[in-house]
Amino acid sequence: MPHLKEQDNKPMRNSPDEIDLMVVFQYFGSLFQRILNRINYTIRAIRNHAIVVLGCIAIGMGLAYGLYAITKPFYNSSMTLMLANIRNEFIEEQLLKLSSMIDEGNVEAVAERLDISPDAARSIREMKFSNLDDNRIDEDSVLTGSPFRIELSLYDRELFESMEPALTNYIENNRYFAKQKRIKQKQVEDMISKLRGEITSIDSLKTNSVEPRGPVNGFVYGQPIDPTNLFRESITLYKEQVQLEASLERLDNVEVVSGFIPKLRPTGPNMLKYLAIGGAIAFLIGMIAALNLENKK
Repeated sequence: MPHLKEQDNKPMRNSPDEIDLMVVFQYFGSLFQRILNRINYTIRAIRNHAIVVLGCIAIGMGLAYGLYAITKPFYNSSMTLMLANIRNEFIEEQLLKLSSMIDEGNVEAVAERLDISPDAARSIREMKFSNLDDNRIDEDSVLTGSPFRIELSLYDRELFESMEPALTNYIENNRYFAKQKRIKQKQVEDMISKLRGEITSIDSLKTNSVEPRGPVNGFVYGQPIDPTNLFRESITLYKEQVQLEASLERLDNVEVVSGFIPKLRPTGPNMLKYLAIGGAIAFLIGMIAALNLENKK
C-alpha cells in the first residue's frame, strides 16, 4: 500500500502526442501582434504620405467619371410570356442562340432573325431569359408550358414597343412550332366547317317542322319530328362551334402576359458606382505607393 501511494503522488508528464495549448496561444498571439503592427505601420505610412494617397484617389475618381461620361446610357425592361403545351427547353435553346448572336455583335443575323433594321439590332445591349417555374418542379421532371421572362437591355428606349412583337414572332415562327400550329388550325377549321353544315341542316329541319310546305305527315325517315329536340341539338352544336372558334384565337404557341414597360430614365451607367470603384482602386494604388515611400526612409 505505501508503495502504491508513492506512485500515485508522482506528477504525470505529458505524452509526446499531446499538444501544449500554451504554445498554440503564444503562436496565435504573436501572429495577431504582427498583423496589428503591420496595420499600424500601413496607417502611419498613409498619414505620412497623405498627399500622395489623396492625389491618387483624385486621379482615380476623375478617370472613373470620365469613363462614366463616355459610357452610353442603357435602359432595362422585361416581358413575361405564357407558352402553349410545349417544352420550355425548346424556347430556351432558341433564345440562347439569339442571345449568343447579340453577345457576339452579329448585327446582321440578329436583324434577320427578329425582322428589324440593323440600327435597331445594334441598339440591343444584352438579353437574358429565365423560367419562372424553374424551382417548382423536380430535377427529373420536364417543364412544359411554363411562364417565361425575357429581360432586355437597349440603348434606345423607344425600341421596346417594337421589340415585343419582334421577339414573340421570332419564337412563334420556329419551323417546328409553326408546323404544329398549322396542323391544329386545319383540324379546328375542318371541325367548324362540319358543325356549320350540321347546324344548317338542323335549321332547315326546324323550319320545315314549324312551317311545313305542302303535305307533311310529321315524320322524317319514319320517325316523328320533335321541334324541341331540334332546337336543343342546334344549341349544343352552336356552343361547340363557338368554343372551337375561340380556340382558333388561342392557337399561338406564345402569348404575352405582360409586355415591356416604357422607360423614362436610364438604368445605367450608375455614376456613384463608377466613382466608388475608381476611388477604391486608386486608394489601393496610393496605399502601395505610400508604403514604398515609407520603406525608403
